[in-house]
Amino acid sequence: MRSFYLFKLKNTNLKLNKLYSNLEELFYLNTNKFNYGKRVFNDLCLPFDKEYIKKKLNLKIFDEDIFISNICIVIKTTRNFPEVFKYLNRLEDNILVCDFNNNDYFLLNDFIRLNFKLAI
Repeated sequence: MRSFYLFKLKNTNLKLNKLYSNLEELFYLNTNKFNYGKRVFNDLCLPFDKEYIKKKLNLKIFDEDIFISNICIVIKTTRNFPEVFKYLNRLEDNILVCDFNNNDYFLLNDFIRLNFKLAI
C-alpha cells in the first residue's frame, strides 16, 4: 500500500529534493511546533480549492482511497500510477507528489509526461 501526499507548490524553481525534505520535516513535525510548521508550509505551498476538486472528481470512480483537504490531497493505493493522477494533473498545476514512507517524490506533470512517452 502506498500513500501519496500531493501538494500545490508556489514555486517549482526550487530544487525538488529541498522541497521534499522540507515537506517531510513538516510531515513528521511535533504538534507543539504547529506555528513554525504553518509558516514553512505557507512559504512553500498554496491551498487546493477543495470543493472544486471534489466536484470535478465526484463523477469518476477510482480504486484508490482519496482524501481531499485545502492543505493536501492524500491517495492510498496499491498502484504506483493511480488513475486519479491523470485527472488531478488536468485540474491543477505545480503538484508535488510525495510518498514519505518510501522516500519517493516527483512533480506530477513530469511524471505524467514521462509515462505518456513510455506508453507510445
